[in-house]
Amino acid sequence: MGQITVELDPAGIATLTIALEGKVNIMNDEFMALMPTALDRLERHYGAAELTGVVVTSDKRTFVAGGDLALMARSRPGMEAEILAHFERLKSFLRRLEGLGVPVVAAINGTALGGGYELCLACHHRIAVAREDAQLGLPEVDFGILPAAGGVIRLTALLGLQRALPFLVGGERVTLRAALGRGLVDALVADEAALLPAARDWIRANPAPVQPFDRRPAVYGVHHLPPGQRLQLQMASAWTRALGDPENPATRRIADVAVQSLFLPWDIASRLETRGFVELLMTADAQRRIAQFFNARKAS
Repeated sequence: MGQITVELDPAGIATLTIALEGKVNIMNDEFMALMPTALDRLERHYGAAELTGVVVTSDKRTFVAGGDLALMARSRPGMEAEILAHFERLKSFLRRLEGLGVPVVAAINGTALGGGYELCLACHHRIAVAREDAQLGLPEVDFGILPAAGGVIRLTALLGLQRALPFLVGGERVTLRAALGRGLVDALVADEAALLPAARDWIRANPAPVQPFDRRPAVYGVHHLPPGQRLQLQMASAWTRALGDPENPATRRIADVAVQSLFLPWDIASRLETRGFVELLMTADAQRRIAQFFNARKAS
């Protein structure tokens, strides 16, 4: 069995290393089983006033390749409650991570797609190795589903609606080197040896970061949005039509969640995101797309 380790240095910065079985890290049953223990340990260190920051990294040439598509391929109508509970639990892990009370940095040494990039988004800062052979993105739309671990909400909050939609409804992916210019990462380093030191430097310089959606005042509704975001809502349908596939039901559902996340509190927007994912996953369109992916892998 693989492991998710937590190592605390003398300065109180913990390195959480994802080292699951297999060639790549995937958010599978093993990840779900190991993550609570790692989070418990981090929370104990914080409670003992020992924790000053967390660096999340991988022991492989990928960061986290994605979510558990095999689970999704097994899903059928009648399993809605089970799948909803599974992804709500996964989302709770990421909320615990970003809510530890200390800066959390994703040290991205390789590909982070789907759930893997959603994990990066649950960190306050993202630093990547400048590689051309690794990608970041949220390609769930290609499978007829939507990012189900907070990715729609977090990316929209990070980039704004217009800049987020190419990744959300267009399924666009970029190399780690190109990700800086598109806002998916905050900094690049030349090689893997520089990655963890850069992450620790940022933690020392930023002791109290807060996620953008957790900085919002406790007032909600469209009428509370600033003028720029109201304009984004008016343009959302046109942007979605230009970027998305009209034959893919996930396109509109992703855009709806992204728009609503601008004026709803986290808990409500998150529930809408998870429900949208489950409803899409149970459609014949999503099951066909996921099956085609596995068939293509077998053929190759």
